[in-house]
Amino acid sequence: MLAAVIILATPFTINQLRQNQMKADEESKATTPLRKSAERGEAIEGDTPGNTIQDLVRAWNQGRTNEIAKMFASDGVLIIPARSQIQSRAEIEKAILEGRAGVLKDTRLSNTVENVSQSEVDHATVKGTYQLEGIKIFGFTKSATGSFILHQIKHQGQWLISRAELTKGSQD
Repeated sequence: MLAAVIILATPFTINQLRQNQMKADEESKATTPLRKSAERGEAIEGDTPGNTIQDLVRAWNQGRTNEIAKMFASDGVLIIPARSQIQSRAEIEKAILEGRAGVLKDTRLSNTVENVSQSEVDHATVKGTYQLEGIKIFGFTKSATGSFILHQIKHQGQWLISRAELTKGSQD
């Protein structure tokens, strides 16, 4: 997902992204409260650890990066190969905004969930693979694949990502 190199964006570009996200958020509030699968558009009832990755993929593909940041606990951690460790929801949002303003601008994310395990009522782990298509570097369009592990906690009835670990597989 964020395995590509994240480059710095101008404040103007980041502000444009934030304005677009606020508009998209307002539009999404008018939609049905049921979640939809990012891959198939099917309605999914209830909040489960596996839904978090589907929501993340949908938000990424719709350019709603602030929604992705809200999926993390306030002290959440994102570990990506290109920048090692990013801590806190605010820093995660900043990194995602910068990436989406740069080489990750028009990318499309897909995933496969391989395993969901719940060690306690309020702790879960989701493992799988991802593919990020449309990375633009020096005029070439690339894709990247890898695996992910999402460690989640249930906070006030909602599953939040406490730690997301992304590993880089191959790049086309």
